Amino acid sequence: MWTNELKDAKTRPTDGLENLLTFATEHKTHTHMNKRYEELEKLVGELMTDLRKFYDDGNKAAGTRARKALLTLKSWAHEVRKEISAQRATASKKSGSGPSEKSSASKASSKPSTGATSKKASSKKK
Repeated sequence: MWTNELKDAKTRPTDGLENLLTFATEHKTHTHMNKRYEELEKLVGELMTDLRKFYDDGNKAAGTRARKALLTLKSWAHEVRKEISAQRATASKKSGSGPSEKSSASKASSKPSTGATSKKASSKKK
């Protein structure tokens, strides 16, 4: 897939450099994504092995390893979430688009009330 795009970039001299830069950027992103996916597959594979041993064979040590693997998976997910947030923040700074005033105001008005008025009304009934 990438090879064809690279060939296309070389055949069109006016767009060649732009396409080559786009290819390099996309390739870097996909490489990082593939790395993360491989990490996830490895973590889940190890977890599944230990879960099978625990549930099918009753191996208590495998249950301990499974719990540890779940904690590792949780911290891995947290790390990926932070990367995504950082990348989104960088992208929004580059594009200069942030949340508009109108959308912030509509979000604030759509939130349910804290219930302070209903507490006062209910305390009078007692």
